[in-house]
Amino acid sequence: MEQFLIISHIICGGTVLLLGLIQMINRKGSKNHILLGQIYVGAMWWICLSAFAIITFYRFSAFLMVIAVLTFHTSFVGVRVLRRKKIGTEKWYDWAVAIATSLFGAGLIIYGIHTYFTTNNPILALLCGIFGFFTLKNGIEDLRFFIKPNVSEKSWWLYQHIGAMGGSYIAAMTAFAVQNPNIFLPNSSYQWLLWILPSVIGTPLITMAIKHWRKKLNTSRATV
Repeated sequence: MEQFLIISHIICGGTVLLLGLIQMINRKGSKNHILLGQIYVGAMWWICLSAFAIITFYRFSAFLMVIAVLTFHTSFVGVRVLRRKKIGTEKWYDWAVAIATSLFGAGLIIYGIHTYFTTNNPILALLCGIFGFFTLKNGIEDLRFFIKPNVSEKSWWLYQHIGAMGGSYIAAMTAFAVQNPNIFLPNSSYQWLLWILPSVIGTPLITMAIKHWRKKLNTSRATV
C-alpha cells in the first residue's frame, strides 16, 4: 500500500504539472478546458489524500503536510468559487475548509517561532513563518469574504478562480522543486530558496493574468 501511495502520488504530481501548463494556454470556458480542469483537480486531490495517508500511516513529513494543505485549499477554493457565483451560497464545508486552513497557518507560525528559539535552524523557522503567514492569510480572506463579501465586479468569481488555481499550481511546482533540488540548484547551499522561488515567480504572473482578463471583460462589456 505504501508503494502504491508513493507511485500514484508521483504520477498524479506529473499529471498536475503537465495539465497546469496546458490549461494556461487553453481557451478558457471551452469543453477541453473544463475536462482537463476536472482531471487536474482530481489528480491534485489525490496528491493531497495520498500525502496525508503517507503521513498518517507510514512516516511523518512536515514538507508533505504543508504542501498537502496548500494544494488542497487552493484547488478546493478554485473549484468551489465556480459553484457559488451567487453571493451567500457558501456551504458548511466552505466554512470548515477556511477555518481549518486558518488554524493550520496559525499553527505553522507558532511552530516556526518555537523552532527559532529551540533549534539552530533559522532557515526552517523562516520558511514556517512565511508559509504559515500566507496560509493563515488565505483562510482569513475566505472567512472575511463569507461574512462580508466585498464584490464590486461582476466577474469576481473568475478572478478568484484564476488566483486559486494558479496558487495550486505554484504549490505543485514548489513540491517538485523542493523534492528535486539538484535539477534547479545542483550542489548549492541555497537550495532552500526553492521553497519560495515558485511563489516569487508565479504570483506576478497570476496578477498579470487577472489584469488581462479584467481588461478583456471590461472592454467587451463597453462595446456591447
